[in-house]
Amino acid sequence: MIDKTKPVHNYLTDKEIAPILKLSRKQFVDSLKKDYKIVNDQIQTALKHINESDDYAKIIWRVQQDNLHDKQFFDTEYLVRGITNLKMFYSLEVIDGKNLHSLSKTLDVFWHAHQNFSFDYMNFCDKVFGPNQFLHHLPTDKRDRSIQEAMERRYTYTQAIMDKVYSVDKTFWGKDIIICCSYWSPIPEGFIFWKPALIAMEPPCNIYADRVLNEELKKNTNFVLDGFSSMKRGI
Repeated sequence: MIDKTKPVHNYLTDKEIAPILKLSRKQFVDSLKKDYKIVNDQIQTALKHINESDDYAKIIWRVQQDNLHDKQFFDTEYLVRGITNLKMFYSLEVIDGKNLHSLSKTLDVFWHAHQNFSFDYMNFCDKVFGPNQFLHHLPTDKRDRSIQEAMERRYTYTQAIMDKVYSVDKTFWGKDIIICCSYWSPIPEGFIFWKPALIAMEPPCNIYADRVLNEELKKNTNFVLDGFSSMKRGI
């Protein structure tokens, strides 16, 4: 009989977690495609904070304790990739921060683990996104098919922009992965509103074949693919 109070493997010690964090830092830098260059100093600083945060060690032992009988959370390679892809998700809110993004249930486990440390997570958002800029979380209400379809469109958009910037790990960003969560806020205050990398990257990151649509995307500060409100503000 399985003892549900014990993990399938031993929890990693701080000493064992350290090389995972080191490898993830390198993996995150290496995964950035060379086609585009980040030219905004504020964005470069934010990405550095994302990559070098001290929070990830806690995230690792938290996902292990929340998933006692799932062997992959005791596999060092999987943990490296999970942390790296969490960093990629956070970086989208800097690189493409005017848009709403979705992530997979696979990666959501790591995001939830970070949110569990509420003070650390709040300080992380403050340091990465700026004062009073908080990356909110909203579970998808799967009782409403229209909402689910909107999340699917949002996730498709997230995959598209992710693939433009990074070498995508299909384990965490696959098409057949159940979409779990997104985030939302009705007002700009306390939410992420950055100039997107469509402005801050060279050459411009054109997602769509339609040149006019791309130009409109660059002009709008909150262009949302899935039909939610598009607030046109000058940038």
